[in-house]
Amino acid sequence: MRRLALYVCLALIGVVTSSAQLKNFTQPRYKPLKRGDFDTVARMKSMQYAEESAGLLEREIDASTYVLGPGDVLTFSVWSTEAIHQDIAVTPEGRVILPGAGVVDVRGRTLAAARELLLQEAKRVYKAQTIDVSLKRLREFKVTIMGAVRSPAIIAATGADRVFDVIQRAGGVLDTGSVRGIYLLRDNANEPIVVDLQRYLSFGDRSSNPIVEGGDRLVVPLRNDKTTIGIRGEVPQAAEFDFLPSDSLSTLVRFGGGFLPSARLDSVQLVRVSEQGGRIEVVTVDLSSWRDRLFSGQQLEGDMPLRTGDRVYVRQIPRWRERHEVVVRGEVEFPGKYAIEPNTTRLTEVIKRAGGFSEKASIEDAVIIRTSEMNLEDKEYKRLEKLPPSEMSVTELQYFRTKAREVRGVISVNFSDLFLKGLMENNPVLRDGDSIYIPEHNNYINVSGSVRNPGRIVFKPGLTYEQYIDLAGGYGFRADRDATFVVKVKGDQFPADSENYTLEPGDNILVLDEPETLAIDIFTKALTIATQLVTIMGVVLTIVRLN
Repeated sequence: MRRLALYVCLALIGVVTSSAQLKNFTQPRYKPLKRGDFDTVARMKSMQYAEESAGLLEREIDASTYVLGPGDVLTFSVWSTEAIHQDIAVTPEGRVILPGAGVVDVRGRTLAAARELLLQEAKRVYKAQTIDVSLKRLREFKVTIMGAVRSPAIIAATGADRVFDVIQRAGGVLDTGSVRGIYLLRDNANEPIVVDLQRYLSFGDRSSNPIVEGGDRLVVPLRNDKTTIGIRGEVPQAAEFDFLPSDSLSTLVRFGGGFLPSARLDSVQLVRVSEQGGRIEVVTVDLSSWRDRLFSGQQLEGDMPLRTGDRVYVRQIPRWRERHEVVVRGEVEFPGKYAIEPNTTRLTEVIKRAGGFSEKASIEDAVIIRTSEMNLEDKEYKRLEKLPPSEMSVTELQYFRTKAREVRGVISVNFSDLFLKGLMENNPVLRDGDSIYIPEHNNYINVSGSVRNPGRIVFKPGLTYEQYIDLAGGYGFRADRDATFVVKVKGDQFPADSENYTLEPGDNILVLDEPETLAIDIFTKALTIATQLVTIMGVVLTIVRLN
């Protein structure tokens, strides 16, 4: 029996496993999307936005302006021996059925006016001291969105929604649409209401974003690039905007977000094309008084109406808050960047502000590098760089080698004379971007190249370069004793047997190898010499025979 039960369990497991594997093979792992599965017109996004924003209020309802309509729900409350709270809705005819008092017509009345009327009617029936009517739930109605929006549709809105809210529920305005000159068509209005959402978006003007009503139709127009105005320069938002006949200079500046602190306001330029289109007119205006009053609502001096195609340019204050600084690195107490005054601040002042030199500073080896001159092009050096040395003249070769060893941008300053001896004749004025480097005092001589033990050797005054080479183990096997050089810390190079230098800490002694001579080169030279000798002997024998 146990064995039979075991076989049955194994069989069931096999069936389940096979079924699962068969399901994996029979069911597609990838299901391609059908037409309509992509939210290309932002319909799903607009629906999500509508759900998230439904019932949200920007502030409390103003009873003096909110007009009651069909679908609004009121709460009728009476406090007497027992409290009465009853919800009553505004009927489609604009009426309210007040319990015990009859039908009251509230059509076209504001919430405040309707409350006063309802309380009058209620007090005729109820002998309570406290009676109140309050708004419990806002009505919903239809608003039609058409034109340059992502998803033209009929949108559900409430009496607290504004034009911008319902347009966003339709997916927002297209890139080709305009947020200015939107037409709000209302049944009771003789003319369309022109909505300028740019005023609302730029500086929060609620009057430019009116509350919608039931049955409103919104038409979002397309942009017309030929009827625009623009602002450029020192403003937070330099851009072009659609033009409306009511636009003025202050309107455009507000659309641009006002002025940046770097804006020069005494000479703002308004550039416009003549109505015939053949001549440009430049108007310079002083807007200095606008900086702190632009969004105050006050009358602004110099404000003027704009025309289509106008452009406003706000220039920058010359060299506004231009920072000039130098970098101090190396052996000072406080390395870092330091601000300087152009053509005024000198080297000694910056070193003083950096806390002076540290104990490890090698003052005599300090340098100033003028980064602004590092990239100056030397046309002669560039030309010689393309030539092989064999094609250069002696002067050109010497010039090329000198320039190749040159450290560009180094300013000639004797730090020892300036800071140790107090000689102020060469105390340079610093420029923006200068870099001051004070290296650590190096008490070594570096011996490198073809020596037995290359490396750093402790500096001992009075020793010659040969003695330092001996301390490094002597010359190597293929060392060229005549090709030994001393390279100073600042880049100067001298033959080792020259008397024009003095060894100092940090100097480098470089021993070069003998040039390699290949066997083929020796054979070629020998063959050339032998050929020349044979030729000479032939000439001599010919002369002897002739005699």
